[in-house]
Amino acid sequence: MPRSKAVAKKSSDKPAAKKNLHVQKVERKSAPVSTGIKKRRFRAGTVALREIKRYQRSTELLIQKAPFQRK
Repeated sequence: MPRSKAVAKKSSDKPAAKKNLHVQKVERKSAPVSTGIKKRRFRAGTVALREIKRYQRSTELLIQKAPFQRK
């Protein structure tokens, strides 16, 4: 049995979608520009790797020595 071609469906909401896009563009342009500089965000894992390298280079103790008694 031969395959039949699908009939294209007409969308009735296209004019509304175009209007909606126009409204979004206007809102985007009229939005107030936030003042100040964004804080820098590093990629995932970058800061962790930097900390690992830092602590591997150093000789400082991460946990301070504490006095103890032997029993």
